Amino acid sequence: MGTQKWRRRPGQVVFTHEARCRDCYRCLRACPVKAIRVVEGQAYVDADRCIACGTCIRECPQHAKAFRVDLEEAMRLMAGPGPKAASVAPSFAALLGPENQNRLPGALRRLGFDFVGETASGAHEVARRTGELFRAAPSGQIICTACPAVVQYIEQYAPDLVDRLAPVVSPMIAHARILRARLGPETKVVFFGPCVTKKAEAGRPELRADVDCVLTFSEMVQWLAQEGITLPDCGESPFDESPPGDSRYFPLPGGLARTAGLATDLLDEQIIAVDGMEDLEQALDR
Repeated sequence: MGTQKWRRRPGQVVFTHEARCRDCYRCLRACPVKAIRVVEGQAYVDADRCIACGTCIRECPQHAKAFRVDLEEAMRLMAGPGPKAASVAPSFAALLGPENQNRLPGALRRLGFDFVGETASGAHEVARRTGELFRAAPSGQIICTACPAVVQYIEQYAPDLVDRLAPVVSPMIAHARILRARLGPETKVVFFGPCVTKKAEAGRPELRADVDCVLTFSEMVQWLAQEGITLPDCGESPFDESPPGDSRYFPLPGGLARTAGLATDLLDEQIIAVDGMEDLEQALDR
């Protein structure tokens, strides 16, 4: 970070660069859980209230909000012993475009990964288990737990709904467990995805043994550039596994229901698919 001053505490995922904060308070207005505090004219993130959704990072016009970069940790893991496995979230397709999607596995292998898999394989298991719970209790209310920001929001701000959270891990955790069962318990798993909140999820005490490091797609791009790896120079090659069914649709609104073979009609009264914190709050209020 050089001489830049960041207001944060150890382990905090989202924090403020004080020198860049210009008192516009857009983050204060945008934060869905009111986790922004103002002290002496500086807006900072209250780690005790933050759910690491990343809203303030997107909204800050001064780029004064940032997330913890774990690239050095990933590189340290790659230099250590044991097999290395990459778990890539299915939304990578939107990041790279059709011309480079089949080049990503080769690029990650150049970084040193022994196995390059799609997190969608874990999403398939999550959807299957969630579908079983839904079919076993169709009259009950089940809140899907694929998104860690949703889980943390309910735990902190709607604790009366905690018992309705499905006892199912996220696709990231499910896939990490699949990889270790396949490759051995000493396997180091690095997850690549679009969401900052995955960093917070991996740090939960009960999940720390599952994923060794979480990198956003921007960190992945930075890592490849740092190593001089460009996708056009990488040959096309498949991932080391093929996710079953419709699991690649999992990140889309209603994707879990589609993957699980449940009704996805917008007029369906038994399943509600929401997108974004505002819609989530309205759904929970109802």
